[in-house]
Amino acid sequence: MPVDLKLVEWITANKSKFSRDEIIERLKKQGHQEQDIIDSYEQVVKRDPLITPRKSMFTTVILNLLVPGIGNIYLGKYVMGVVLLFLYVLSWIFNFTLVGMIVGMPLLGMTWLIALITGISGCKRINRGELP
Repeated sequence: MPVDLKLVEWITANKSKFSRDEIIERLKKQGHQEQDIIDSYEQVVKRDPLITPRKSMFTTVILNLLVPGIGNIYLGKYVMGVVLLFLYVLSWIFNFTLVGMIVGMPLLGMTWLIALITGISGCKRINRGELP
């Protein structure tokens, strides 16, 4: 069920003033449905950067520099992390042959670059509360 943006705005503005139960009671008196209020409240809690755990940018970058994809796994982006890890291993396998180095070296560089970019942007978005 989609949340009511007006409820989300009101809850965001008043959540420091009132407890969760007080917010629900006040909004019920205004004629809002309890389930809509609860859904909207949960949306506010998900977005709140003080409540959601913050991720360390330093840790993300160091992990992605050591082994591309591990930093993304640390952020909870498991699919992206596993894909980057697979590409990293594949690029090292290619590097064992002379012809394979033509593919392996650029693939290795691109894997590291993509891991760093997605890791940094994902960490920023998580810390701003845009991603769960």
